[in-house]
Amino acid sequence: MRNTHLTAVLAVLLSVGTAAGCGVPKEEHKKALDAQKAAFDAEMQKMQVERDAVQKERDAARADVKRLGGEVSEVSANAATLKNELGQTSADLASTQKNLQTSTEEVERLRKQREQVEKMAQAFKALALKLKSMVDSGKLSVIVRNGRMTLNLPDDILFPSGSAVLKKEGKEAIAGLATVLKDVGDRNFLVCGHTDNVPMKKGGATNWDLSAQRAVTVTKLLIDSGVDGKHLAAAGYADGDPVGDNATDDGKKKNRRTEIVLMPNIEELPVVPEGL
Repeated sequence: MRNTHLTAVLAVLLSVGTAAGCGVPKEEHKKALDAQKAAFDAEMQKMQVERDAVQKERDAARADVKRLGGEVSEVSANAATLKNELGQTSADLASTQKNLQTSTEEVERLRKQREQVEKMAQAFKALALKLKSMVDSGKLSVIVRNGRMTLNLPDDILFPSGSAVLKKEGKEAIAGLATVLKDVGDRNFLVCGHTDNVPMKKGGATNWDLSAQRAVTVTKLLIDSGVDGKHLAAAGYADGDPVGDNATDDGKKKNRRTEIVLMPNIEELPVVPEGL
């Protein structure tokens, strides 16, 4: 549009010049020239205003682009930060879920162990009640040792000193014990022979021999008295598992004993965590 106006003005100027050359009076020629100059100046001023307006629009557009570019960069940075935070949150959530699963498994394991302990405690109580008369008579004592119910029979009741042959009183005590143990069908028992630390004085035998022979003798009599042999085992400990001080006579007397240990069932054993 600007070019069109400029072309029109130039055309008029050319026509005036041509008219002057063709004998138009000088005064009319000057008037026409002034009028066209004024029109030309007005057009140039108008074009300058339009150009300034366009420049202003361009400057504003550049400012908007720059501002938008900064905002886009900020949005991109915020998006990256948010993505990182979401990733961390997801990782934390996965860790929390894993810990929750581990805690749930631990609670379940502890619940099972508690049930097992309660079941064993009930078995201990029932067996102790059945043996109350023998405990009251001093023929045995019932204790919990190393987490296991143990029936302790002193050797001065069962055997003569240095011998693996049962006394009459010892046979009666074992036979009476068998009447109780044979009804405990779901339990295994370990018969353990123990001695003090005084060496054997005859036949080249050792305390290991004596403790093992005494355990076997008691085991055989229990079987003969009705206890199922598949629930029994025998072991000799010599003086390796004392309960008293072998430096004293009283301690040595406590160490000379035969124990019948109530063994835990497989489901009562501690649960071993997976992966170990």
